[in-house]
Amino acid sequence: MPLVTHRGAVAGVAGAMAARGQSLFPHCANPRCSTGWMRLWRSRRVPSFEGRWACSPECMGELVASALRREMDGGDAVPAPYPHRVPMGLMLVDQGKITPVELHAALEGQRRTEEETGETIRLGEWLLRSGVLSEPALTRALSAQWNCPVFSLDPYRPAEVATAMPRFLSEAGGAVPVRAPGGQILYVAFSGGIDRSLSYALERITGLPVAAGIARDSEFRAAQEQFFATAAPPARYLEAASSWVLARTITKLIEAAKPVEARLVRIHDYYWLRLWRRGADQPGLPAADAVEDLLATIGSPGRARQNLK
Repeated sequence: MPLVTHRGAVAGVAGAMAARGQSLFPHCANPRCSTGWMRLWRSRRVPSFEGRWACSPECMGELVASALRREMDGGDAVPAPYPHRVPMGLMLVDQGKITPVELHAALEGQRRTEEETGETIRLGEWLLRSGVLSEPALTRALSAQWNCPVFSLDPYRPAEVATAMPRFLSEAGGAVPVRAPGGQILYVAFSGGIDRSLSYALERITGLPVAAGIARDSEFRAAQEQFFATAAPPARYLEAASSWVLARTITKLIEAAKPVEARLVRIHDYYWLRLWRRGADQPGLPAADAVEDLLATIGSPGRARQNLK
Protein backbone atom coordinates (compact mmCIF):
# COMPACT_ATOMS: atom_id res chain seq x y z
CA MET A 1 0.00 0.00 0.00
CA PRO A 2 2.73 2.58 0.80
CA LEU A 3 4.34 1.80 -2.55
CA VAL A 4 1.08 2.42 -4.38
CA THR A 5 0.57 5.67 -2.48
CA HIS A 6 4.11 6.84 -3.23
CA ARG A 7 3.77 5.93 -6.89
CA GLY A 8 0.50 7.80 -7.11
CA ALA A 9 2.00 10.88 -5.43
CA VAL A 10 4.93 10.92 -7.84
CA ALA A 11 2.61 10.45 -10.79
CA GLY A 12 0.47 13.31 -9.53
CA VAL A 13 3.43 15.67 -9.24
CA ALA A 14 4.76 14.62 -12.63
CA GLY A 15 1.32 15.09 -14.17
CA ALA A 16 0.96 18.56 -12.71
CA MET A 17 4.39 19.58 -14.00
CA ALA A 18 3.64 18.14 -17.42
CA ALA A 19 0.49 20.25 -17.56
CA ARG A 20 2.67 23.34 -17.00
CA GLY A 21 5.10 22.25 -19.74
CA GLN A 22 7.79 21.10 -17.28
CA SER A 23 9.50 17.77 -16.72
CA LEU A 24 10.35 16.34 -13.33
CA PHE A 25 12.38 13.42 -14.70
CA PRO A 26 14.49 13.02 -17.84
CA HIS A 27 12.72 11.36 -20.73
CA CYS A 28 14.28 8.23 -22.24
CA ALA A 29 14.99 8.84 -25.93
CA ASN A 30 14.47 5.20 -26.89
CA PRO A 31 11.01 5.06 -28.47
CA ARG A 32 10.78 1.37 -27.59
CA CYS A 33 11.64 1.87 -23.93
CA SER A 34 9.53 -0.47 -21.79
CA THR A 35 10.70 0.38 -18.26
CA GLY A 36 7.74 2.68 -17.66
CA TRP A 37 7.44 4.38 -14.27
CA MET A 38 10.38 2.37 -12.84
CA ARG A 39 12.87 4.64 -14.61
CA LEU A 40 11.81 7.45 -12.30
CA TRP A 41 13.89 5.89 -9.52
CA ARG A 42 17.04 5.52 -11.60
CA SER A 43 19.70 7.98 -10.58
CA ARG A 44 21.63 8.04 -13.86
CA ARG A 45 21.91 11.38 -15.64
CA VAL A 46 24.73 10.28 -17.91
CA PRO A 47 25.79 8.98 -20.34
CA SER A 48 24.33 11.14 -23.09
CA PHE A 49 24.46 10.19 -26.76
CA GLU A 50 23.92 12.80 -29.48
CA GLY A 51 22.16 15.07 -27.02
CA ARG A 52 19.80 12.32 -25.86
CA TRP A 53 19.46 10.42 -22.59
CA ALA A 54 18.77 6.70 -22.20
CA CYS A 55 17.43 5.26 -18.97
CA SER A 56 19.39 1.98 -19.19
CA PRO A 57 22.23 0.24 -21.07
CA GLU A 58 19.59 -1.60 -23.10
CA CYS A 59 17.99 1.66 -24.22
CA MET A 60 21.42 3.16 -24.92
CA GLY A 61 22.11 0.17 -27.15
CA GLU A 62 18.95 0.95 -29.11
CA LEU A 63 20.07 4.56 -29.63
CA VAL A 64 23.53 3.48 -30.78
CA ALA A 65 22.16 0.86 -33.17
CA SER A 66 19.77 3.42 -34.66
CA ALA A 67 22.59 5.93 -35.17
CA LEU A 68 24.77 3.28 -36.79
CA ARG A 69 21.94 2.34 -39.19
CA ARG A 70 21.57 6.02 -40.05
CA GLU A 71 25.26 6.34 -40.90
CA MET A 72 25.26 3.13 -42.93
CA ASP A 73 22.27 4.41 -44.89
CA GLY A 74 24.16 7.51 -46.02
CA GLY A 75 24.89 9.62 -42.96
CA ASP A 76 28.25 10.57 -44.47
CA ALA A 77 26.69 12.10 -47.58
CA VAL A 78 27.31 15.80 -48.05
CA PRO A 79 24.14 17.91 -47.75
CA ALA A 80 24.03 18.97 -51.41
CA PRO A 81 25.76 17.92 -54.65
CA TYR A 82 28.77 19.90 -55.79
CA PRO A 83 29.26 21.05 -59.40
CA HIS A 84 31.32 18.94 -61.76
CA ARG A 85 35.01 19.83 -61.68
CA VAL A 86 36.90 20.62 -64.87
CA PRO A 87 39.66 18.02 -65.40
CA MET A 88 42.99 19.34 -64.21
CA GLY A 89 44.77 18.76 -67.54
CA LEU A 90 42.18 20.59 -69.63
CA MET A 91 42.11 23.48 -67.20
CA LEU A 92 45.90 23.86 -67.24
CA VAL A 93 45.95 23.82 -71.03
CA ASP A 94 43.13 26.37 -71.17
CA GLN A 95 45.02 28.62 -68.75
CA GLY A 96 48.17 28.33 -70.82
CA LYS A 97 50.12 26.73 -67.95
CA ILE A 98 51.03 23.69 -70.06
CA THR A 99 50.81 22.79 -73.75
CA PRO A 100 48.70 19.98 -75.24
CA VAL A 101 51.95 18.13 -76.01
CA GLU A 102 53.05 18.36 -72.35
CA LEU A 103 49.62 17.14 -71.23
CA HIS A 104 49.75 14.14 -73.58
CA ALA A 105 53.27 13.25 -72.38
CA ALA A 106 52.18 13.49 -68.73
CA LEU A 107 49.13 11.28 -69.28
CA GLU A 108 51.24 8.72 -71.10
CA GLY A 109 53.82 8.77 -68.30
CA GLN A 110 51.07 8.23 -65.73
CA ARG A 111 49.75 5.24 -67.67
CA ARG A 112 53.17 3.60 -67.99
CA THR A 113 53.98 4.11 -64.32
CA GLU A 114 50.69 2.54 -63.23
CA GLU A 115 51.20 -0.44 -65.53
CA GLU A 116 54.80 -1.02 -64.41
CA THR A 117 54.60 -0.31 -60.68
CA GLY A 118 50.92 -0.14 -59.77
CA GLU A 119 51.52 3.34 -58.35
CA THR A 120 48.87 5.95 -59.08
CA ILE A 121 50.13 9.54 -59.30
CA ARG A 122 47.86 12.53 -59.72
CA LEU A 123 48.40 14.53 -62.88
CA GLY A 124 49.34 17.66 -60.95
CA GLU A 125 51.94 15.77 -58.94
CA TRP A 126 53.35 14.23 -62.10
CA LEU A 127 53.70 17.64 -63.76
CA LEU A 128 55.35 18.97 -60.59
CA ARG A 129 57.86 16.10 -60.44
CA SER A 130 58.62 16.54 -64.13
CA GLY A 131 59.39 20.22 -63.65
CA VAL A 132 56.67 21.25 -66.09
CA LEU A 133 54.61 23.00 -63.40
CA SER A 134 55.66 24.97 -60.31
CA GLU A 135 54.17 24.34 -56.88
CA PRO A 136 52.47 27.78 -56.65
CA ALA A 137 50.93 27.25 -60.11
CA LEU A 138 49.66 23.79 -59.15
CA THR A 139 48.18 25.12 -55.91
CA ARG A 140 46.34 27.90 -57.75
CA ALA A 141 45.05 25.38 -60.28
CA LEU A 142 43.73 23.11 -57.55
CA SER A 143 42.08 26.10 -55.89
CA ALA A 144 40.30 26.95 -59.13
CA GLN A 145 39.37 23.32 -59.78
CA TRP A 146 37.79 22.89 -56.34
CA ASN A 147 36.45 26.46 -56.18
CA CYS A 148 38.06 27.07 -52.79
CA PRO A 149 40.66 29.43 -51.27
CA VAL A 150 44.36 28.82 -50.85
CA PHE A 151 45.40 28.68 -47.19
CA SER A 152 48.81 29.74 -45.98
CA LEU A 153 50.20 27.46 -43.26
CA ASP A 154 53.20 29.58 -42.36
CA PRO A 155 53.21 30.19 -39.47
CA TYR A 156 51.22 27.23 -38.15
CA ARG A 157 50.04 26.83 -34.53
CA PRO A 158 48.89 23.21 -34.14
CA ALA A 159 48.08 23.53 -30.42
CA GLU A 160 45.09 25.70 -31.32
CA VAL A 161 43.48 22.89 -33.34
CA ALA A 162 45.00 19.80 -31.70
CA THR A 163 41.60 18.24 -30.98
CA ALA A 164 39.91 19.01 -34.29
CA MET A 165 40.34 15.48 -35.67
CA PRO A 166 42.15 12.19 -34.97
CA ARG A 167 45.59 11.91 -36.55
CA PHE A 168 44.49 8.88 -38.54
CA LEU A 169 41.78 10.87 -40.34
CA SER A 170 44.26 13.66 -41.05
CA GLU A 171 46.58 11.21 -42.75
CA ALA A 172 43.89 9.18 -44.54
CA GLY A 173 41.95 12.24 -45.70
CA GLY A 174 44.94 14.37 -46.68
CA ALA A 175 43.75 17.13 -44.37
CA VAL A 176 45.12 19.26 -41.55
CA PRO A 177 43.18 21.68 -39.33
CA VAL A 178 44.52 25.20 -39.69
CA ARG A 179 42.87 27.39 -37.06
CA ALA A 180 39.62 27.99 -35.20
CA PRO A 181 39.44 31.74 -34.49
CA GLY A 182 37.20 32.55 -31.55
CA GLY A 183 35.84 29.02 -31.57
CA GLN A 184 33.39 30.12 -34.27
CA ILE A 185 34.66 28.41 -37.44
CA LEU A 186 37.15 25.68 -38.28
CA TYR A 187 39.54 26.16 -41.20
CA VAL A 188 40.84 22.93 -42.73
CA ALA A 189 43.52 22.65 -45.43
CA PHE A 190 43.65 19.78 -47.91
CA SER A 191 46.42 18.57 -50.18
CA GLY A 192 45.53 17.51 -53.71
CA GLY A 193 41.76 17.77 -53.37
CA ILE A 194 39.01 18.40 -50.85
CA ASP A 195 37.28 15.47 -49.14
CA ARG A 196 33.74 16.80 -48.68
CA SER A 197 32.74 13.78 -46.60
CA LEU A 198 35.48 14.55 -44.07
CA SER A 199 34.55 18.25 -43.99
CA TYR A 200 30.91 17.39 -43.32
CA ALA A 201 31.86 14.90 -40.59
CA LEU A 202 34.01 17.54 -38.89
CA GLU A 203 31.07 19.93 -38.85
CA ARG A 204 28.84 17.30 -37.25
CA ILE A 205 31.38 16.32 -34.60
CA THR A 206 32.71 19.75 -33.65
CA GLY A 207 29.51 21.72 -34.17
CA LEU A 208 31.54 24.32 -36.06
CA PRO A 209 31.12 25.35 -39.69
CA VAL A 210 34.10 24.15 -41.71
CA ALA A 211 35.86 26.30 -44.32
CA ALA A 212 37.90 24.03 -46.60
CA GLY A 213 40.81 25.16 -48.72
CA ILE A 214 43.95 24.02 -50.52
CA ALA A 215 47.51 24.48 -49.25
CA ARG A 216 50.86 24.22 -50.96
CA ASP A 217 52.05 20.65 -50.69
CA SER A 218 55.37 21.61 -49.06
CA GLU A 219 53.59 23.74 -46.43
CA PHE A 220 50.98 21.04 -45.93
CA ARG A 221 53.56 18.32 -45.21
CA ALA A 222 55.40 20.53 -42.72
CA ALA A 223 52.17 21.50 -40.94
CA GLN A 224 50.95 17.92 -40.80
CA GLU A 225 54.20 16.83 -39.15
CA GLN A 226 53.70 19.52 -36.50
CA PHE A 227 50.07 18.48 -36.05
CA PHE A 228 51.07 14.84 -35.53
CA ALA A 229 53.68 15.89 -32.95
CA THR A 230 51.13 17.84 -30.86
CA ALA A 231 49.42 16.20 -27.88
CA ALA A 232 46.14 14.64 -29.01
CA PRO A 233 43.10 13.11 -27.30
CA PRO A 234 43.40 9.37 -26.66
CA ALA A 235 42.16 7.31 -29.60
CA ARG A 236 41.16 3.68 -29.97
CA TYR A 237 40.97 1.68 -33.19
CA LEU A 238 38.64 -1.21 -33.92
CA GLU A 239 37.98 -3.57 -36.82
CA ALA A 240 34.53 -4.96 -36.10
CA ALA A 241 33.37 -8.19 -37.69
CA SER A 242 29.82 -6.86 -38.05
CA SER A 243 27.69 -3.83 -37.32
CA TRP A 244 26.14 -5.72 -34.40
CA VAL A 245 29.60 -6.11 -32.85
CA LEU A 246 30.36 -2.44 -33.46
CA ALA A 247 27.06 -1.29 -31.94
CA ARG A 248 27.63 -3.47 -28.87
CA THR A 249 31.23 -2.24 -28.49
CA ILE A 250 30.19 1.41 -28.77
CA THR A 251 27.42 0.90 -26.23
CA LYS A 252 29.79 -0.75 -23.74
CA LEU A 253 32.32 2.06 -24.22
CA ILE A 254 29.68 4.73 -23.63
CA GLU A 255 28.31 2.97 -20.57
CA ALA A 256 31.80 2.57 -19.10
CA ALA A 257 33.01 6.10 -19.85
CA LYS A 258 29.75 7.85 -18.82
CA PRO A 259 30.35 10.79 -21.20
CA VAL A 260 28.31 13.97 -20.91
CA GLU A 261 28.00 13.75 -24.70
CA ALA A 262 28.92 11.36 -27.52
CA ARG A 263 28.56 11.71 -31.29
CA LEU A 264 28.92 9.24 -34.14
CA VAL A 265 29.68 10.05 -37.79
CA ARG A 266 30.80 8.13 -40.84
CA ILE A 267 33.58 9.11 -43.25
CA HIS A 268 33.56 6.72 -46.20
CA ASP A 269 34.31 3.28 -44.65
CA TYR A 270 35.28 4.65 -41.23
CA TYR A 271 33.10 5.35 -38.20
CA TRP A 272 34.23 8.05 -35.79
CA LEU A 273 32.86 8.17 -32.25
CA ARG A 274 33.84 11.07 -30.01
CA LEU A 275 33.17 11.05 -26.25
CA TRP A 276 33.15 14.20 -24.13
CA ARG A 277 34.11 13.86 -20.47
CA ARG A 278 33.22 17.52 -19.97
CA GLY A 279 32.69 20.77 -21.82
CA ALA A 280 30.42 19.47 -24.58
CA ASP A 281 28.18 22.52 -24.15
CA GLN A 282 31.06 24.99 -24.50
CA PRO A 283 31.78 26.64 -27.88
CA GLY A 284 34.92 25.89 -29.84
CA LEU A 285 37.22 22.90 -29.81
CA PRO A 286 37.60 20.89 -26.56
CA ALA A 287 40.72 20.43 -24.48
CA ALA A 288 42.80 17.34 -25.25
CA ASP A 289 41.96 15.74 -21.90
CA ALA A 290 38.22 16.44 -22.26
CA VAL A 291 37.52 14.01 -25.11
CA GLU A 292 38.49 10.62 -26.48
CA ASP A 293 37.94 9.05 -29.90
CA LEU A 294 37.11 5.69 -31.40
CA LEU A 295 37.75 4.92 -35.07
CA ALA A 296 36.22 1.76 -36.43
CA THR A 297 35.55 -0.18 -39.61
CA ILE A 298 33.04 -2.95 -40.31
CA GLY A 299 33.88 -6.18 -42.10
CA SER A 300 31.16 -6.30 -44.76
CA PRO A 301 28.85 -3.28 -45.29
CA GLY A 302 26.20 -5.45 -46.98
CA ARG A 303 25.98 -7.99 -44.13
CA ALA A 304 26.43 -5.28 -41.52
CA ARG A 305 23.23 -3.48 -42.47
CA GLN A 306 21.27 -6.72 -42.14
CA ASN A 307 22.76 -7.37 -38.71
CA LEU A 308 21.16 -4.20 -37.35
CA LYS A 309 17.67 -4.89 -38.72
